[in-house]
Amino acid sequence: MILQIISTFFVVGLSPVVEGRPQPEQLLPPHTNYLSCGKLYYRTLHLDESRNALYVGAMDRLVKVNLANVSDTSCEYDSMLLEPSNAANCVSKGKSEKYDCRNHIRVIQPIGDGERLYVCGTNAHNPKDQVVYANLTSLGRHEYVPGVGNGIAKCPFDPEDNSTAVWVENGNPGGLPALYSGTNAEFTKADTVIFRTDLFDLNSGRREYGFKRTIKYDSHMLDKPDFVGSYEIGDYVYFFFREIAVEYMNCGKSVYSRVARVCKKDTGGKNILNQNWATYLKARLNCSIPGEFPYYFNEIQNVYKIPNDDTTFFAVFTTNLNGLMGSAVCTFHLDDVTKAFDGKFKEQESSTSAWLPVAGSKVPEPRPGSCVDDTRELPDRVLNFMRTHPLMDGNVGHQGGMPVFYKRDVVFTHIVVDRMTTGMYSDKTDYTIFYIGAKTGQVYKVSQWTDEGDKPKSNLLDVFQATLEGEPIQAMEISRRKRMLYVTSDTGIRQIDLSMCNSRYDSCLQCSKDPMCAWDRDSSVCRSYQPSLIHDPTGRKEGLCDASIFKRKLIANFGQSIHLSCSVGRSESTLESEIEWHHYSKTKGRYTVKFQPEKHVLTNDNGLVVISVNEHDSGRYDCLFNGHLVSSYHIAVDTHRCSAPNKTADYQKIYSDWCNQFEKYKLALKTWEKRQGKCGKGGEEVTSNEIYDSSRFF
Repeated sequence: MILQIISTFFVVGLSPVVEGRPQPEQLLPPHTNYLSCGKLYYRTLHLDESRNALYVGAMDRLVKVNLANVSDTSCEYDSMLLEPSNAANCVSKGKSEKYDCRNHIRVIQPIGDGERLYVCGTNAHNPKDQVVYANLTSLGRHEYVPGVGNGIAKCPFDPEDNSTAVWVENGNPGGLPALYSGTNAEFTKADTVIFRTDLFDLNSGRREYGFKRTIKYDSHMLDKPDFVGSYEIGDYVYFFFREIAVEYMNCGKSVYSRVARVCKKDTGGKNILNQNWATYLKARLNCSIPGEFPYYFNEIQNVYKIPNDDTTFFAVFTTNLNGLMGSAVCTFHLDDVTKAFDGKFKEQESSTSAWLPVAGSKVPEPRPGSCVDDTRELPDRVLNFMRTHPLMDGNVGHQGGMPVFYKRDVVFTHIVVDRMTTGMYSDKTDYTIFYIGAKTGQVYKVSQWTDEGDKPKSNLLDVFQATLEGEPIQAMEISRRKRMLYVTSDTGIRQIDLSMCNSRYDSCLQCSKDPMCAWDRDSSVCRSYQPSLIHDPTGRKEGLCDASIFKRKLIANFGQSIHLSCSVGRSESTLESEIEWHHYSKTKGRYTVKFQPEKHVLTNDNGLVVISVNEHDSGRYDCLFNGHLVSSYHIAVDTHRCSAPNKTADYQKIYSDWCNQFEKYKLALKTWEKRQGKCGKGGEEVTSNEIYDSSRFF
C-alpha cells in the first residue's frame, strides 16, 4: 500500500518538471552558432557565397561574417567602423544619443562582381552613403565615385523606418549604373519616394541624366508607404510596399499591399514630369482566403525572390495588428503581375465619386507605363494621364487561389525560400521549402508541392526558436551551398544548420513528411534524405511507416502507476494536430482515453499516465497522430504477486523487493526535487526519459 501511494504521488507530481524542461522548439549546439558584437541592431544583410561572407549592417558598423561558422568572426578585425559625422546636431533636434543619433547601416548592395559594396546609413538622421571594398577597406583617394556622399532619398533618416534599395548595373539610360530606392526623403517623414539616383559617367565623372522620383506630396503616388523589397527584372524595377489605400478613403481608412514598377529606361518627360517617373504604375496584391466574403491579409511585411529565378515572389502578410491577428504566406507569379499592369486603370473623377475602371477609349497611345526608347518624346496627353492614373484596377492574384500557409494569433515578419527535388522516376517531386520568421523569434518550416491534379498542397513540418530569449527576428538569409539559415536580432546573429533531421523528428511519420529528411528503419533514426530510406512528403503511400511503429510489452504490478510516452511529442508544429490515446480493453473493448484525474492523466508531451493499475487496465494502448498509429504498448497487470504469501521466506522476499523498490523511489524523488529547484533558473536540461524511465516501475 505504501509503495502504491508513493508511486502514484511520484508520477502525478511530475508536471512541474515537465513544464521546466527545454521546449521542443529550442535548438542546441552543434546545430547552431552565435555571434554578438554587442547590442548593435543587426538589420541589413547581403549574402555573398562566392566570398564565403554574409555582410551585416548594424549600428556604426559593417560586419563581414564567416558563412561556415559565424562564431569564427572577429568583431574587431572582420568589421568596419562607420560612425556618424554630426551626432550633436541630431541630439539638438530631440533625438536620442544612444540610438537615433548613430549611423545605422540600412543599404548594402554589390557593385559589379561584388568586389566593391555600396553602403548607406542613417548617419544621425542625415543619411550618408559611400563605396567600400568587399574586404572592408576604404577606397583610395584617387578612386572617387561620382554621386556618392549624400544619402538622402537613398536610405532613411530614422533607423526604425522600412526602406528598400537595389543597385542596377544594366538597362538604365546610357547604360550607366544607378541605385533605385524606396524610402523617406525628409527628416519630417512627409516625403516618401521611389527614387533613382543621378546617372554619372564613371570615367569622366560627368552627370549624364538627372535623378527620377515619384511626384512629391502626391498621395495618389504614395501614401505613407512601408517598403519591404525591390528587385530588378528585365526592363523593370519592382517595388513591394504597403500603404494607406487611397481608393478606400471614402469608406474609411485601410492599408493595402502594393507592387509598383518603373522602366529602367525612364528619363522622365520633356516638359511635364521632367524630374518624375513617366512609367510609374502600381497594383494591389491580393493575399486572402477565398469565399463569398474573402478574408484578406492586407499588410505585406516581407518579400523574397530566389536568386536566378525571376518568375515568382514569396511574401508574408498580416491582418491589421490593431484587431484580431493573423498571418499568411502567399506566392505571386510575374505573369500575374504583368497581367495586372496590362489591364485597366483605376480613377476617381471627383473627390466624392467612387473609384472605377477607366474606359479603354480614354487611355492614350502609346500605352502609359510601357517602356519606350526615350520617355522625353512621349506626348503630353500620355504624361498627363500617367500623372493622375498610377493605380491599376485589377489586383495581382496569388498562386493556387489560397495562401500557402496561414495561422491566427501569430505575426509573420520575414521569409526565405528554398527549392529541392526528391524521389526517383515516377516518384520525383519538386518541393518549395518556406522558412517563415515570426515576431516571437520562431521560424515555421513549411513545404509545398503540387498534386497529380496540379493543385498546390502544403504541410507544416516544424517550428523552432531561431533567436535567443524570444527576441523579434530583424533579418533572415539562407545559404543554399551550406544549407544554413542566418537570423539576426538586435543583439546578435544566429546560424542554424538546416540538416538537423535527427534532432527534430523522433517518429517515422513526422520524419518522412519532411522533403529534406528520411527515416532509417534499421536504426530507427531520422536522417538527411537518401533514396533508399523511407520518404513520403506528399502522404500518398499508405502504411509506409507501419513497420517502424514503436511497440513495447510491459508487465505492471497491481496498484502501480505507469507512464506511456508518445513518439510524437508536443511542440508548436503539433499543437493543432489531433493526438489521441486508444485503449483496447478485454471488458470495454476499444475506446478513446479521456482525462480522469483519478485514473488517466495526459502529460504535456502527449504521454499518458495510468494511475493505480488493476486487471481492467490491461490490454493495448495506442497513441495516434492525426489518425496514424505512432506508438503502441501492451500492458499486462500481474495480480498474482499480490496474493497472500504462505511462508516466512515469501514474506521476507516480498519485503526485500519492496525495500529495494522503495529505495529506488526515494532516490528518484530526491533527483526530482533537485531538478525542480533548478526549473526556470538556467539549470541542466531535464528530459522526459530521465523522469519516466519505465525500468524504474517494472
